[in-house]
Amino acid sequence: MWKCFLFFVFVAFTFISIQGDILRDTRGVFSKNFFGGVWGNRPPLLESNQPRTTCTCKCGERNEVSRIVGGEEASINEFPWMAKLSYFKRFYCGGMTINDRYVLTAAHCVKGFMWFMIKVTFGEHNRCNATQRPETRFVIRAIANKFSLTNFDNDIALLRLNERIPMSVAIKPICLPTDSTNLYVGVKAVASGWGTLTEEGKVSCTLQEVEVPVISNQECRNTKYTANMITNNMLCAGYPKTGQKDSCQGDSGGPLITERKHDKRYELIGVVSWGNGCARLGYPGVYTRVTNYLDWIRENTKDACYCKE
Repeated sequence: MWKCFLFFVFVAFTFISIQGDILRDTRGVFSKNFFGGVWGNRPPLLESNQPRTTCTCKCGERNEVSRIVGGEEASINEFPWMAKLSYFKRFYCGGMTINDRYVLTAAHCVKGFMWFMIKVTFGEHNRCNATQRPETRFVIRAIANKFSLTNFDNDIALLRLNERIPMSVAIKPICLPTDSTNLYVGVKAVASGWGTLTEEGKVSCTLQEVEVPVISNQECRNTKYTANMITNNMLCAGYPKTGQKDSCQGDSGGPLITERKHDKRYELIGVVSWGNGCARLGYPGVYTRVTNYLDWIRENTKDACYCKE
């Protein structure tokens, strides 16, 4: 089984009926969110982008407080850039804050969905706690790259929100890479999300984290994946020889981050995209390589305020 499942969503005006069938592409590759939209939409006309200003906040500041020893649960607000995506009030994908107006996620989390029904939640740890009221926004425009369902190439998208995101201790953006040539081979990276803890298990109520090493694309092509499945726009991370750790169902669109050496802040290097099962031997996790899209991200977020790098 592949990591994330798409259920067909049939919408007739305000009524929705979620089917249990799994959507697969012509290669049999499954995407990573739990259901997919079949109702295409065009974004509304927006005001012209205004020049970007610099905010007084800092990006990539991880809130490391008390951690559970030997566990997988993240601390409360440890990853303040985490965003939860819901569709018709149902959690289905992750995302990350990159500035005060936009959230970055996977293209397969928005392609074919009705963008105005996507709700984005910030500053949340336990998504099952109904007593807490985290910050929420709605999507007014979804900008997907040239995503290919046949091989999941260019699996990246931007969500423009209806209101700006208030920055706080619990809500901060992740830094974007500054060196587009960095391949990150061998670095330790961290993926986070509310996905399942085991393959085909139930999604987690609390935010989880997992540390995985980045491997080269050549090594990834020498795993049980065929060489043509791994494009240059992808990044692989995990333990192909032993399995052990990986992102899982429901983690689609979430971040893969690594710590910068010069200032100990974190930058985004990958977007959770696809994979075969969870932590299976010979199948590392596959992520969208963010460094290949830096110009595209900046060009489409000119009206946003970026925190200091």
